[in-house]
Amino acid sequence: MSTAAVYEALYWIAIVSMSVVLVLANVGILAIGFQFWRKHRRVLGTACWLFSVFCFYLISIMINKTFL
Repeated sequence: MSTAAVYEALYWIAIVSMSVVLVLANVGILAIGFQFWRKHRRVLGTACWLFSVFCFYLISIMINKTFL
């Protein structure tokens, strides 16, 4: 196995793990937004939702350009 093949495998592992971590972080932000919404902090909850939706959009673009 050549050095380039090792680096390519490590690159794909890093991209997949980074995507998983970003999705989990955004799910956490979305959950915090729901919690703010229930505590009648509607503006903060809405801001969390919008930020999370925008981040999910950016993650989908990253995955489409990398894997598809």
